[in-house]
Amino acid sequence: MIRSLTLRCGLVCLASAAVGCDGGDADGRRVVYGKVDLDGARLAKGMIAFDPEPGGGATVSTGAVIVDGAYSIGGADGPTVGVYRVSIRSGGGRAAEAEAVPGMPASPKKSKAEMIPARYNAASKLTAEVKTSASTKADFELTSE
Repeated sequence: MIRSLTLRCGLVCLASAAVGCDGGDADGRRVVYGKVDLDGARLAKGMIAFDPEPGGGATVSTGAVIVDGAYSIGGADGPTVGVYRVSIRSGGGRAAEAEAVPGMPASPKKSKAEMIPARYNAASKLTAEVKTSASTKADFELTSE
């Protein structure tokens, strides 16, 4: 009797653990990952944001840092199931050197210019659908022209 009860409890715990292993958390968030290329090369650094698309069922905004063309958003911070508007920004272009003034400390570098066109960030039409599966892969091929 005790052995049967122990076995049942073990099976219930095992089933509960298997149900919880969907890659998301209790809020229904999911893992999203992928790569970002600009003009055929990996984007060195940047940011990616996922914002709910109206009527798409998504409920939270989230984002991640892009490093060497790759990003990943874990289940605890990930998006919920639905359709998202995606915006991508670079870490900036080449730094413009400020002119040095003799006898004065060096001026800080000017801010870096955005390398990615507005059609991928401020006026983005990029979308991604986060599925009910454990994780969603969303890759983006961008062009600067």
